[in-house]
Amino acid sequence: MKLNKIEKIIVVIIVLGLILGLGIFMFVKPSFDDIGKQQKVLDSYKQELADLNAKLARLDTIDADIQTEKDTAMKYEKYFYPDMTTYEASELAMGLLKAANFEAHAISISPLATRGLGLQYFLPAEVQYELKTYGQAAKDTTDEEILEIGQFKDGNKTYTITVSAVCDVVITDENGEEVPVNRYTDTMKKVYKAGVCKFAATNGIGQTTGVVQASYQIKGTYADYIKFIDHVYSMERATTFPSVVIPVTVAPKKAEEEESGAIGYIDESGNIYAQSESSDNEGVKDIPVTDDYEIDMPITLIFLTIEPMDALKTIDADGTTIVVDQRPAVY
Repeated sequence: MKLNKIEKIIVVIIVLGLILGLGIFMFVKPSFDDIGKQQKVLDSYKQELADLNAKLARLDTIDADIQTEKDTAMKYEKYFYPDMTTYEASELAMGLLKAANFEAHAISISPLATRGLGLQYFLPAEVQYELKTYGQAAKDTTDEEILEIGQFKDGNKTYTITVSAVCDVVITDENGEEVPVNRYTDTMKKVYKAGVCKFAATNGIGQTTGVVQASYQIKGTYADYIKFIDHVYSMERATTFPSVVIPVTVAPKKAEEEESGAIGYIDESGNIYAQSESSDNEGVKDIPVTDDYEIDMPITLIFLTIEPMDALKTIDADGTTIVVDQRPAVY
């Protein structure tokens, strides 16, 4: 069959279309689909390159950063004890009690454990009642400045405190300019501390340290006991009590008056009282505790610990040198 010119053209167009379609389906489309995959691989390589460059750049500052962190750790670790064995903790506690003129008995030491440290922020509950509400409403507050949250008065000026993190606290004046730390007044320092405590308490920010407890039955004078409590709470290293009992009055001791043979009571100063002088209808009255009153009571000392950057050999317990590297060798 002989095709005319138009039919030949149509056949050529059809053949070319088939060739192009097959070519696109077999070669172009797979290559086009592969572009997306290769782009993802390229993006992955770019990210790896960026991460590698960041690590390489970190090498230039890592030594300085490590030294900064070490200096910060060493700055605060002096306020804690090193991790101690029960024997070391016992020697430490005995040294403190000896310096306070106490006799110690019934020793009980807990092994090293952990303890969470956090801050608390106290907000007093406001008591409201009708007369108070009426009184507040009757006050002339037209001349008083109503402070917004975060604002406080220092003198006749208003300042604003902004706490973004425990170590990111800014105080600004009425013009929005930051007040330098070296220009903080006593009021600003108090607001600063309260702001940090509130932020840490609200966000549950805290740390975990080691803790060792030492319990004893002590004997000594009331005056030395009060001095010891004040001393423990003022020590540089973290030392505290789980609770403190301070006697204010005590029951007088029963005694027999030698001359009359009458039964009476003797106070801590040695004064003897007849029954009628020292009692009322409900029984014997307690007497105030004097400085020379002999106490005989249990106490528990708590030592907070952290492993120091540079191991300590000894620490001072109010004049007694305590060796704190007595841990047995590990084989």
